[in-house]
Amino acid sequence: MTRSVLVFNLVVTVFLTACGASESAETTPCAAVLGQWSWFTQGVVTFNADGTVVHEPGNEGSWQCDDADRVAVSVHWQQGGFVNRLALSEDGHTLSSTDPSQAYVRGSRGAAATAAVPAGSPPTSTPSTGPLVLATRTVNGQILAMDLPELMVQATLAARTWREDAVPVSLEYQYLDPPNPALKGPSVRLAFLSLSDGTGQFITVTPKGSSVFTFNQPVTWGSLSLPGVFIDLPVAARIAIEHGAQRPMSGANLRVWSPPGAPPVLAWMLGGKTLEGRTGEIIDFDVTGYVALYNEQWERAARGLRALLRAGRGGGASGGPSFYSGGDVPDSTAPYDDGSADHVEHERNAAEARAYWGTTTEEYNRIKSGECSWSASSSGYC
Repeated sequence: MTRSVLVFNLVVTVFLTACGASESAETTPCAAVLGQWSWFTQGVVTFNADGTVVHEPGNEGSWQCDDADRVAVSVHWQQGGFVNRLALSEDGHTLSSTDPSQAYVRGSRGAAATAAVPAGSPPTSTPSTGPLVLATRTVNGQILAMDLPELMVQATLAARTWREDAVPVSLEYQYLDPPNPALKGPSVRLAFLSLSDGTGQFITVTPKGSSVFTFNQPVTWGSLSLPGVFIDLPVAARIAIEHGAQRPMSGANLRVWSPPGAPPVLAWMLGGKTLEGRTGEIIDFDVTGYVALYNEQWERAARGLRALLRAGRGGGASGGPSFYSGGDVPDSTAPYDDGSADHVEHERNAAEARAYWGTTTEEYNRIKSGECSWSASSSGYC
C-alpha cells in the first residue's frame, strides 16, 4: 500500500470519527443539560454525556432524560437516595424542579457556575439582598411553612455575614395564636452556630419579614449542621398525618440527633411522630436519647430503694425504731448485689444506720472509725 493511500485512509477515519462523535452529541436526548451548573446548595453539579452526574463537593449519581421535547430530566443521587426532577428554562440558563415539594431545587448556567466550594467553607457568592420572607401553604386546613430548604440556604448566607463559619443546627416551626393579633401566625426560627467560637444566632422568619438575635457567649444547641436538602414541612406533615399524627400541629422541628449507640440521624418531629428528614420514613425509636436516660435514672433510684428495703429488714436490735416502717417487705433468699457502686454505697449507709439505731454507741463508733467494716456489720459479725 502506497504512502498516499495510507494518508487518505487516515484522513477518512478521522473524518468519520469526528462526524460520528458530533452526531452522537447532537442526538443525545436532553443534551442541553450537559455541562456545569451552579447548584442551589453551592458548589457545581456536572451533567456528563455518559449519564453520570457529579456534585462538587460531596455527592454523585446518575441522570436520565424524561422528556426530550421539554428537556426534562431526573437526577438520582447516591448519598441520601433522593431524586430531583427538573426542567430546562426556555433561555437554557436555569434548571428548576418540577416537583412542588422540592421547589427549592435549581441550578443556573453561565457565569454563575463557578468553582466548587469546599464543604463548610463560607459562601463565595454575595448574600441575597432580598428580605427573608416565609412562604406558607395550607395542608388539611392548617397553615404550614413551605420552601424551607431554600429558606435555610438564604438564611445561612445572611448568618455568614455575622460569622463566616456559621452553620445551621436546628429549624423550628411554630404557629402562634396569642391574644395580640399582630403576633399571630406562622414563624420559623433557625439556630446557627459559629464553629470557631461556639457563639450562636437566631434568625426568625415570618410572612412579614425576619429578625435576628445574637448570643455573644457559647451556646449548647449542638454542632451537627443541617444538610442543604431535606423534605419540606408540608410533605413531612402529610406523611405524619397518614401515620396518625396529632392535629392540629402547633409546631415542628428539624435537627440532627446523635442517639446512643447509633449514627447521627436527621429527623423531623411533629404531631407526636418522628420522620427521617431526607426520606420521610417513620422512625419508631427515641432519637433524642432522653427516654433511655430517664429509664436509667429511674433504675438507679430503684436499685437504691431495693438496697434500702433489704437493709431495713433487720429492724432495730434494741427496741429502737425500724429503718423501714412502711409495711411488709417482700422477702428474698437470694442476696441482692449487682456489683454496682450504687449498691456498695447504699449497703454502707444501711450498715451505719442499723448500727446507729439498733446497736450501742461503741459499735457505731467502731464502724465509723473503720475497726468494724460495713460489710461485716451487714452480715451481723460486728
